[in-house]
Amino acid sequence: MKEAALRAVVHRYISRLLEGRDDFDDNASLAQLGLDKKDIEELIFHLEDELGVTAFTDEEDQMLNSAKTANDISRFLIQISRH
Repeated sequence: MKEAALRAVVHRYISRLLEGRDDFDDNASLAQLGLDKKDIEELIFHLEDELGVTAFTDEEDQMLNSAKTANDISRFLIQISRH
């Protein structure tokens, strides 16, 4: 999947979590958007399933601790898709 398409998938899924609000910037803080660690974990697992990619548990744990924006999640998914 191309990077732009992957970013669109991430944005679309976060928009669903925000109950259809899609006017957020992909560099906006996920916490400021109202997403907590559990939301981010569900987001990552859902996107891995949807995109057919898998990360090692330690990679997922690291991502959960470092994901601050939608762009962070997109970069993570791009990275693990290269495995």
